[in-house]
Amino acid sequence: MPLAFVTGATGFVGSHVARTLCTKGWTVRALARASGRLRGDLLGGQSVEEVAGDLSDESVLRRAVDGVDAIVHVAGLVKARSLEDYREVNVRGTERLLAAGRAASPQAVFLLVSSQAAAGPSRSGAPVTEEDPALPVSWYGLSKREGEVAVTSGWTGRWSVLRPGVVYGPGDRGLLVYFRMAAAGWIPVPTPQRLVQIVEVSQVAEAIARALEAPGAWGRVGFLCDPLPVRLVELAAAIASLPPRRARLIRVPDIAVRALGLGESLVELLTRRSRAFNADKAREILAGDWLCDGLPTRSRLRLPPPIPLAEGLAAAWSWYREAGWLADEAL
Repeated sequence: MPLAFVTGATGFVGSHVARTLCTKGWTVRALARASGRLRGDLLGGQSVEEVAGDLSDESVLRRAVDGVDAIVHVAGLVKARSLEDYREVNVRGTERLLAAGRAASPQAVFLLVSSQAAAGPSRSGAPVTEEDPALPVSWYGLSKREGEVAVTSGWTGRWSVLRPGVVYGPGDRGLLVYFRMAAAGWIPVPTPQRLVQIVEVSQVAEAIARALEAPGAWGRVGFLCDPLPVRLVELAAAIASLPPRRARLIRVPDIAVRALGLGESLVELLTRRSRAFNADKAREILAGDWLCDGLPTRSRLRLPPPIPLAEGLAAAWSWYREAGWLADEAL
């Protein structure tokens, strides 16, 4: 069986990727900071070989990728107090993995899971295409773009870069805050008319698995999302409908989003700990519509139809409830 090395398999997207690869006949070797950190509930009982270590140690990475047929780099920092903190993981961590791969398994396919944030928001209302220059507006987006450049310029073999939109599904802690707010009876809605592209995590995992064996995806940087965008108010309303008692939607003015972001950044300075939301994240939210053209990727990978939003959100709600991630009153 082919062997894949996966980073980030202890997290949300990476665990789904590891599970999907196993079901498709791959043997999976996964990087974990410590033994036992792989999420059995998200791996679906699949057996995955653990390698202790992280992206800071190239010698560990070199041993981990030795003899593999694919390197799937999912791990990344999604919250940080500074651009340099982002770069340490999302850029220099990627560069160390590339160096280890070139030394130990240069024949492997290298797949980077990037982000729509690397490309930036839409321009003049039009979706960003694969041919458009990247114009990230946040530290996170800039670091992911620099990670992309490291791959496209530093891997001499077969490579692929996928840029998912907003990913949701079982195990996600990003949108979990909105599910918990819905359970509490209210959801704040900033920039309600903003359009975003979303995608359910199982589609992301399926696309990654297919991209490893699809020559049409090699040498390409592509977007990964559902074909139709959704307005933030529509997304919030769909989540608000999930509890037994429908949650209220509360409009949040742009000035309040900026103020909250600045306040959270101040807390970061005082505590020296990163927050899920800060001034950088506020800048990203207020940058405009986040539209991209994911049809070329869907065509190249022959992806199945997207999961309907209501169905995907309901499944995520059920998973959160069964996993005990929601308050008792949400049951």
